[in-house]
Amino acid sequence: MNPRWRRGLVLVAAVLAVGLTVSLGRWQMHRADEKLARQAAVAERESLLPLNNASLPCDEAAWAGQANRRVVLTGQWLPQHTWLLDNRAMAGRAGFYVVTALQLSGRGRCASPVVLVQRGWVPRHAQDRTQVPAFITPVRPVQVVGRLMPELSRAFRLGPDLAPSHAMGPRIVQNIDFAAVPAQLGRGVMPGAVLQLQPETSESGEVFSDPSGFPLRRDWPVPADGVGKHHAYAAQWFAMAALITGLYVWFQLISPHRRRAP
Repeated sequence: MNPRWRRGLVLVAAVLAVGLTVSLGRWQMHRADEKLARQAAVAERESLLPLNNASLPCDEAAWAGQANRRVVLTGQWLPQHTWLLDNRAMAGRAGFYVVTALQLSGRGRCASPVVLVQRGWVPRHAQDRTQVPAFITPVRPVQVVGRLMPELSRAFRLGPDLAPSHAMGPRIVQNIDFAAVPAQLGRGVMPGAVLQLQPETSESGEVFSDPSGFPLRRDWPVPADGVGKHHAYAAQWFAMAALITGLYVWFQLISPHRRRAP
């Protein structure tokens, strides 16, 4: 191959490689900035007064616009409408996210009287993954402190659900088909969900306890979780771009010049 063509191809390859690695580094920085922005939005909305039953947004767009806003809701659990989201880990242990429908008390301004609440996490049985773990679901009216989220936790579907969609009581599923929930409940459902942040209490402030049930864990990841990882990946891509540039300059410019020098 003509030496000029070879040098040209090496230059094009170097430029493309540097452009790609710099782009990947900038994308990682952009992802980190997005997570930091979400964390800032959470902090800002946590400073606002919490929403209650009467002030909940009624449509999907308004709900998404209030994402991460704190809420204090009153109502009664519908334990027959409980889902266990499979393959959810917490603190390195396999388990389930518990989601239960909450029948809101009073007459709010929204037509839908029910909201789905991601209540907490329970561990999976070590030998039988189809066994539903025992956890506390108060039967009396409750007060729930949480945060609005546009949708429930979703995970990659690994196989068929362990319980049919028409089953009653706690059923193990990979993900919840939000569009099918109103038909299952026989009533309207709010357009988003609530992430529960602390144990529910009675109307008088009493924390429910039951030694036969597992106290749900709520070590939810913070919105900016993983920012350091994105920064580390970005540094690696930028370092690779610098390395490619340095190698090109050395082998294509400096080294040939030194060989030609008397």
